[in-house]
Amino acid sequence: MHIYLYEPRNNALGGLISGMSEAQWEPVPVTDDFFDRQLDLIAPDGFADRPVLMWGHPRIVERIARLRRAGCRNPVLVLRSERDPEAAMETLDAGADDDIVGPLTGFELRSRVNAITRRFHGHAAASVHIGDITAYFDGRDPDVAGQPMRLSQRELAIFQQIALAAPRVVSKSRIYDAVYGMADDQPFDKVIDVYIHRIRKKIEEMSPLGDPHIRTIRGRGYKLSPEGLEEATQPLPLPGSGHEIQKAQLR
Repeated sequence: MHIYLYEPRNNALGGLISGMSEAQWEPVPVTDDFFDRQLDLIAPDGFADRPVLMWGHPRIVERIARLRRAGCRNPVLVLRSERDPEAAMETLDAGADDDIVGPLTGFELRSRVNAITRRFHGHAAASVHIGDITAYFDGRDPDVAGQPMRLSQRELAIFQQIALAAPRVVSKSRIYDAVYGMADDQPFDKVIDVYIHRIRKKIEEMSPLGDPHIRTIRGRGYKLSPEGLEEATQPLPLPGSGHEIQKAQLR
């Protein structure tokens, strides 16, 4: 999974990238230009799940506020070297989803981001059961009829986009952008169809009823749904910030 990384300290950047790569992140380092002139990079729908990790520098509140004013709904996390309750309160009030005291491992960061992302999509638990499938949001392969289904890293990334949206439809373009959008060599759109075919075949072979579970909704995309379940017709909502979700829960 891609993560935007704002770390102006050159002596710390290499260590962060190394730790994230070990946890199967694909860090995308950004500079001040990202906040000043490049916020359109996160505008596409498929980029909404990509977290932004920022070092707690003096202009951090301004940076977060600018992201949120630009319509950024991505998970935003702040990393500090020491505890500062007042500064943490300011960043959280400005729209950050988490304020963390480091150092932390790439695996801990992934767990924190996974928790934020699944709540964005309406999943409170770390897994969801859909027909014969148990989909996990912590990086594990899914289970089919109680047995683990082995997926490649790319297959898992695509499957999790569909599982996060379940039971609603997720567009092919959203899957494509979420999985490939920041790659230097972007493959043709048909590659998503190829991967979906492979994932369906694996599910079908393991399902007691031979049900592939992933449905193609013509002209709209894909959805994860057992056979016979009525199609959800409501459009997939964009993820909201942690504060937006919290306000909605209090209403």
